[in-house]
Amino acid sequence: MSMKLANEIKVSLVTVVCILALAVISKNILHVQMDFISQYASIWMFVVYMREKAKASKICGRPLFWSIPIYNVSNFGCLCNITEVII
Repeated sequence: MSMKLANEIKVSLVTVVCILALAVISKNILHVQMDFISQYASIWMFVVYMREKAKASKICGRPLFWSIPIYNVSNFGCLCNITEVII
């Protein structure tokens, strides 16, 4: 018997993994304090997903459609902090 995860759970797991990775990288590898926008960008994308899922179309309602932007936003936050360290 296989258990299937709900779409909300899948997107929330991606969000949690991105936040944890961002925290570990910024604190232990880059040794910088994240700014407010970079720190919470993944959560904001998840909030947008939760608000928009009710009116989403067939493509926009898929978890992968929202997981990719959440991942990209987290990477962008990390890249912004890497440029701070380099400069």
